[in-house]
Amino acid sequence: MLPNNSPWIKQLNRTRPIASLDRNIETNLVIVGGGIAGVVTAFFALRDTKKSVVLLEADKIAHGATGHNAGQITSYFEKPLAVLAEEFGEKLAIEAQRSIESAWLLLDEIILDSKLQTPLYRFEGYTGLTEFGQVVTYLKGNKYRSLGGLFPVSALIAEDWERLKDIPEEYKDFYSIVPKKDILDLLETNNPDFVACLSYQKGCMNSAAFTEELVSYLSTTYPNRFSFYEESFVKNVKLLENSAVLEVLDFKIKAERVVLCTNGFANFSIANEVGKEINTDFHHSIFGRIGYMAGYIEPLDHPPTAISYFTKEKIDLSDPTGDTYFYLTRRPHTEEGESARNFNLICTGGPEKVLPNGALYSRAHFYDEEVRERINDFLFSNYNKHPKDTEYSFCWHGLMGYTPNGIRRVGPEPVNSVLMYNLGCNGVGILPSVYGGKKISQFINNEGLPPSIFDPHDQNVEN
Repeated sequence: MLPNNSPWIKQLNRTRPIASLDRNIETNLVIVGGGIAGVVTAFFALRDTKKSVVLLEADKIAHGATGHNAGQITSYFEKPLAVLAEEFGEKLAIEAQRSIESAWLLLDEIILDSKLQTPLYRFEGYTGLTEFGQVVTYLKGNKYRSLGGLFPVSALIAEDWERLKDIPEEYKDFYSIVPKKDILDLLETNNPDFVACLSYQKGCMNSAAFTEELVSYLSTTYPNRFSFYEESFVKNVKLLENSAVLEVLDFKIKAERVVLCTNGFANFSIANEVGKEINTDFHHSIFGRIGYMAGYIEPLDHPPTAISYFTKEKIDLSDPTGDTYFYLTRRPHTEEGESARNFNLICTGGPEKVLPNGALYSRAHFYDEEVRERINDFLFSNYNKHPKDTEYSFCWHGLMGYTPNGIRRVGPEPVNSVLMYNLGCNGVGILPSVYGGKKISQFINNEGLPPSIFDPHDQNVEN
């Protein structure tokens, strides 16, 4: 059994002491959750409004999913665009996709305004497909993108694929036919199962370092309007007509509004003192998946990349019927020592386990060596630069919160708008977190926003 050893937490080199809540406070806005979603929400609230902000974290800043992910930045949802269009309608699905892609510019704004030094690598990334249904689904999404004014994703299909003739004629303008070798080269694989390749903008960064650096910037820039507290667990949230009272440790915070920026799990009570009760089944309906990752060091011989592989193997360790995938990122990495040396860090993930209802997740749990072997087998079979005898420098796991429909919840609680949400990692959380943070500031400023698929709906009303 191996310890949970995340490269992102190791790179923090954190020296500041923990400061927990030690008094009663009155403020305009309380943000619950000190990961990337909470800190980015604080950034936009402070920059774009005049509100005072208190940020609460039950553990340490950026030590949850933000510090235990794969560090990949991508603009796709957990569900393909074509599936979202069937569920929500073409217009809302396209606008949602446009919103997430706009977060690239928001991320640039944050880095520029805050002068952050955490490296952000941006590049053309790739997704490999092996099945006919996958290919058709993504080509259908390309058609929706074109109709909605978004550039179609580049789609390459192998010229010798026996199912090429079966692709519907309506999608002929949304892919190119190329030699199979071109596809395998882009995917950096020798596995002949891959018959198609998608390419679009991706990136990677240490989101824990980004978040830690950003919270320090906010403390320095807004000393009179911003404060944050770690190891400050929320016990209860009481919602009133125009305010809320939070019980935190042995103290109370009174605020005009509260934003939940967690994975989605609310391990505290929420009581609405005006109007009907909030159906807290919503919070219990968010289920957890433990994602497993592993990383190793190699020479700095290749540029940064991010590749997703939809293999024919079903790899969900709890649900073998699930359509899951492996993903790989490669970026420069500095090893600490007497003389710092630059390498590439190869990070791979994909295997997941469903967290049973009522079970408690602990980052202190050991990492299963069997999972590492599954990752190693995948790399050996698919990544053509994978060395035979790999020594993994890092093996880690993290808890991801999935909303029932796989869509992030962003906006006011319909029963009482004092409570707001920017939650639900859904496995691809960095850009949605950034977009959600900006949208919360727009709600605070009472900007008229059109309906979206991110809007929380009244849990007391049946769909």
